[in-house]
Amino acid sequence: GNVCMDMTMIDITGIEAAEGDEVILFGEEFPIQELAEKINTIPYEILTNTSERVKRVFISDGI
Repeated sequence: GNVCMDMTMIDITGIEAAEGDEVILFGEEFPIQELAEKINTIPYEILTNTSERVKRVFISDGI
């Protein structure tokens, strides 16, 4: 737990990406419900298990 408790590992094989690139795990184009279904859970569990140390960006009215 101590080593990876704030880390997430995602296989990006075949995706052109580099360290420092922006990543969107869920949002307007990627509904959290779809993510939850893919990992066999519910959206609430994803949101409540995301540490407060993870940066959040809130967008309102397209801003």
